[in-house]
Amino acid sequence: MFDKNVVFTGKHAEYLRALAQGSGKPDPNHDWPFKMNYQVLMAAPVIGFLYHRFSPKDNDKNIQENKIFVEQLINNIDQLELIYRTIVLLAQSDSVSLDERMNRAFRYDRDEEKRRKGDEIFKGYVRGGIEVLYEQLIQGAETKSDDIQKLQDFVVLCGQFEHEDDPECIYKFCREAGI
Repeated sequence: MFDKNVVFTGKHAEYLRALAQGSGKPDPNHDWPFKMNYQVLMAAPVIGFLYHRFSPKDNDKNIQENKIFVEQLINNIDQLELIYRTIVLLAQSDSVSLDERMNRAFRYDRDEEKRRKGDEIFKGYVRGGIEVLYEQLIQGAETKSDDIQKLQDFVVLCGQFEHEDDPECIYKFCREAGI
């Protein structure tokens, strides 16, 4: 999954440009929430999953593609694989068994055809997370002060998510997973 450039098209390419500074020149009127595109890729699937935002690919050809180069992916492969495996394991979007989710998350790495469904799930949450990040951090912000306020509001909002930290629930999941 992370052995070639990741290409974003349509609105997701545009939103990614707005979220990460990349190699662009600093703007005295704007602060980017992320320095590099790969950092958005690491945050977006988690945000998409938490917000239950799964988004289809936007193929608008009028918007220039945006890429995350394979070198950046390889340099962060351990974290990206952990995020991928966690999202694919937890996602129950197509009501498959826990065994099949485990297969998608851990066993199908080298078989692109079998891994395809897991990749689709992950990419859908990445795109959904990019949309949420754009809406919460960029949309409507016109000044650095707006940027900072939107970031503070988003952090507070994320802190309000209910976290499943009941040990019995965690033990049950581990037993089901055979861990």
